[in-house]
Amino acid sequence: MPLVRLELNAPCVTITLDDPGRRNALSTAMFDALRAGVAAAAMHETSAVVRLRGNGPAFCAGFDLGACVERRTLLATFIRRLSLLNRSIRRLRQVVVVEVQGAALAGGCALLSACDFVCVAPDATLGYPVHRIGVSPAVSLPTLTIATGGAARPLTLGGDLIDGRTALRIGLATHCAESPDTLPTLVDSLVARLAAKGPVALAATKRWLNELDGSARNTAFDLTAEGSARLCDGDECVAMLASFWNSRKR
Repeated sequence: MPLVRLELNAPCVTITLDDPGRRNALSTAMFDALRAGVAAAAMHETSAVVRLRGNGPAFCAGFDLGACVERRTLLATFIRRLSLLNRSIRRLRQVVVVEVQGAALAGGCALLSACDFVCVAPDATLGYPVHRIGVSPAVSLPTLTIATGGAARPLTLGGDLIDGRTALRIGLATHCAESPDTLPTLVDSLVARLAAKGPVALAATKRWLNELDGSARNTAFDLTAEGSARLCDGDECVAMLASFWNSRKR
């Protein structure tokens, strides 16, 4: 079964993470599938909107940590791949709307910051609880600081988890549904409104926003990805990741 489902229907392309049994974790195969899905969306000239969603109870629970424990070099690879994926999503010609239910943690939360509109369920769980495994969430900062401004500092340094309403208040989310059940309808409505606008004008506006906020350039993405990846070989990260994973298996 494919880990990502792609619906190439004008005027909206839908990309669905489809590994619900693993809470849509970012594994090597999931990164491969998402890269292909985003590339296919970029080539779909008749669409004005990309809808990103996750099948099942969670949007995306972050990296496949079990694989990272088995292969020590994989965590750094995942960080670099997340940086490349984020900039690819950010630079899509189409407006990107992400639909978030359940958990969007660590790498899963980083994906949200690359999108143009973030629609969340009120009981969604979002955040960067990564310091407990000795990892920095800095790879997310090139887009997260744009979305949340000063809120990026306590969000990434504190590591606390927040709900959908708090995400809306601090700027991580742009829309919050009244209830979990109404989230799809909220996204349907937003996508329809965006799709009715001029796609050329929308694309031009997005291109200028990316240019002026710096996300059209690679420097910040490269620096934060490499800085985060280098920590993965350190004693702190190796020991804390192993300890965290062992505690989960008890």
